[in-house]
Amino acid sequence: MMSRFLLLHCLIIIFLFISAAAANTSSTITDREALLALKAHITHDPTNFLAKNWNTSTPVCNWTGVTCDVHSHRVTVLNISSLNLTGTIPSQLGNLSSLQSLNLSFNRLSGSIPSAIFTMYTLKNVTFRENQLSGQIPANICSSLPFLEFLSLSQNMFHGGIPSTLSNCTYLRILSLSYNDFSGAVPREIGNSTKLKILYLGRNRLQGEIPREFCNLTELEHMSLAGNNLQGMIFNFLLFYFSYACFCIPQELGNLAKLEMLQLFQNNLTGALPKEIGNLTKLKELSLNHNRLQGEIPREFGNLAELELMWLSENNLQGGIPRELGNLTKLEILHLWKNNLTGYSNLYINN
Repeated sequence: MMSRFLLLHCLIIIFLFISAAAANTSSTITDREALLALKAHITHDPTNFLAKNWNTSTPVCNWTGVTCDVHSHRVTVLNISSLNLTGTIPSQLGNLSSLQSLNLSFNRLSGSIPSAIFTMYTLKNVTFRENQLSGQIPANICSSLPFLEFLSLSQNMFHGGIPSTLSNCTYLRILSLSYNDFSGAVPREIGNSTKLKILYLGRNRLQGEIPREFCNLTELEHMSLAGNNLQGMIFNFLLFYFSYACFCIPQELGNLAKLEMLQLFQNNLTGALPKEIGNLTKLKELSLNHNRLQGEIPREFGNLAELELMWLSENNLQGGIPRELGNLTKLEILHLWKNNLTGYSNLYINN
């Protein structure tokens, strides 16, 4: 009786092993067919990269630009960036159901991104930077990609509004949508994406005010909203802790203490330069040029010890240049032209 039980147990194990092996084989074939579909949609491959590296005589996991899981042998990373490829993206690419990172940047891909791409549940990193892609960001992107950490669609031809539902991507750290044709308001809901470190929305057709909810982005290091049509007073936005503007607690000076780059140039921002910018002691770049800012340059700007570049040109600034700017020993570029600054400057920067 015991021997029959052991025999049955062994048969079950063998059956499960064979079933798992068959499933893995089927899955790897699916991955191979998806990649071959992408290869077929490439109309120009100037370096013959795909022709030389992607063929059925070798396993998919040995193909250049492809990384697989060591156990399941499923494709987890696809990186064929900077190859100057021309073509389109096939819907079959969405069959890479274990894919975690997709990088097709710096090519000449055109058309829209198939909706199947935005339903690949395991995706964490997606970058299509510098192509000729068009279309809109689907509103359900975060419900379909719940683990998304990195999304870059910059330097393409995407249009429409930026979905407020991006705030549902609770792991999102990098959002880069610059140099496209996005329009409408900047979604205030992005202020709920508290893990954001980099936010690039510049060079679009965005309008309205910079949402005060952005003061919640305490992990933010780089931000660019430059080259849009944003309006309003600069102290209505994220950096500044006035209780009536950002609802931030006054003693929490410098809510965005990790910020290293701030670009707001070429908008329609008005009002005075907030002295509280001087609390951002890790700031390396401050670009507020080509707006309608008024008042004096706050002497507190002299506290920005890490600052390397400061653009305040093409505004309506008045008064003299604070001598405290002489404390900025790392400053390499200072642009103040086309303002109404007056008086004799005894500014001396020892670089």
